[in-house]
Amino acid sequence: MNIKISTEDISAIATDCLIVTYCEDQDSVKGNTKKVDEALQHRISQLIAEKEITGKFGEITLLHNWGRIPARRTIVLGLGKESELTVEKVRDAIGEAARLARKRNFKTITFGVASYYVERKLWNSVDIVQGVAEGVQLGTYTFIGYKTKQESNAEIQDFVLVVDEAMVKDAIEAGLERAGVASHATNLARSLVNEPSNKLTPAILAERAKEVARRRNLDVTVIGQVELEEMGMGALLGVGQASDKETMMIVLKYLGAPDSKDILGYIGKGITFDTGGIQVKPDEGMGEMKTDMGGAAAVIGAMDGIGALQPHVNVIAVIPTCENMISGNCLKPADVITSFSGKTIEIVHTDAEGRLILADGVSYAKHLGATKLVDVATLTGSVISALGHAATGLIANNDEWAAEVKAAARLAGEKVWQLPNFEEYHEYIESEIADIKNDAGRPAGCIQGGIFIGEFAEDTPWVHLDIAGTATTKKDKGHNPVGATGVAVRTLIQLAIRFGGK
Repeated sequence: MNIKISTEDISAIATDCLIVTYCEDQDSVKGNTKKVDEALQHRISQLIAEKEITGKFGEITLLHNWGRIPARRTIVLGLGKESELTVEKVRDAIGEAARLARKRNFKTITFGVASYYVERKLWNSVDIVQGVAEGVQLGTYTFIGYKTKQESNAEIQDFVLVVDEAMVKDAIEAGLERAGVASHATNLARSLVNEPSNKLTPAILAERAKEVARRRNLDVTVIGQVELEEMGMGALLGVGQASDKETMMIVLKYLGAPDSKDILGYIGKGITFDTGGIQVKPDEGMGEMKTDMGGAAAVIGAMDGIGALQPHVNVIAVIPTCENMISGNCLKPADVITSFSGKTIEIVHTDAEGRLILADGVSYAKHLGATKLVDVATLTGSVISALGHAATGLIANNDEWAAEVKAAARLAGEKVWQLPNFEEYHEYIESEIADIKNDAGRPAGCIQGGIFIGEFAEDTPWVHLDIAGTATTKKDKGHNPVGATGVAVRTLIQLAIRFGGK
């Protein structure tokens, strides 16, 4: 998709579809909507008066222009109450409108940035331009898949963004650059998660990481099974030992601040398929377990974005990856394994495997020098019971570092909610025969999983992001088409930018 900037009168632009907006608490149309309304002989105002257009958030009204203006059609997009409008809502609404435009095979769409929001200092030009551009690029994402006969929907070729001449050119360009990088990185992660597990084994995931490294000039190392055994990666190897696919550890490095000793460590859960092990999952919905590498995908996507933007920061990404399968060689309840850190782990449940591989991943990131840690994982169904699909669960061992991650998420437009890390919860993972156990049943399940990983972070500032409820969506919603969302990619990119600026 080509994104073009124009300062023309929006009503004079030849395009397949104009997108204009209306808020439900507005007294009348304004800005670009007013220009188009006047050119259409007040048809939009008439529909508002007749309450066919209400401005309700996400409402889409498609009008044919019948030659009155050069544009063939107009979408009037509802933004909800103007008093409650945010960049995130604009991103979502534009995503919905752009997706409809793609489904209608429109090749060019045009949208005008409402400069009065900038003038009133509700938002800055960079943020609003970025939000709009991300909405279009994220909302129109499609996974091609493996159908022999592809759907006929054409991709949008050109998106024209109409801006006010008073808006600063550098701000517009910065917003577009950030949007392009963040959207590409997010869509990369989405495509990885959407792949079937036979098309995305640990080895193939490693190849995809290598492609990112080559494209962004990152250092990359893939540690194979034999070397993992020599290193004593017992938790990672224990999970992968039932599979005939080789267990691996992928390491990506971006060293953009050689003058700094601080290193961000991103750790992504890379279970490319999860049967649950010998304590096998129910058959219903098991196919969704191809997405259990969503944390790994988020980290790889983030490294793609960081490599493109080149902030003044050092980032090491560690991605433990394997399959959790069933065979005569799988982990069993009551087994005891030894992790890379040297801590022993009692296996209580074989479907609590993600925290095992992350234990070795976190320990290895520290071994490589990481001074701040963030792990990302589709870890627990329990987080969905707690937070549904609206927010990612967050657990931390350091309030200041948690605040940094939450601030990055807020800037990225991704919702997170911090869960408690009280001392009492640590009793759940105490073992009678090992240093720690990997499960203690239903109580506080998502918290248990998080604090288990935190035991391996020890005193290093650490944040855990449980994306089990936010990594996929079962319906088109906002800027997320059905399937993988690429959640946490933009948060991790934003965190690296913030970290590098301090």
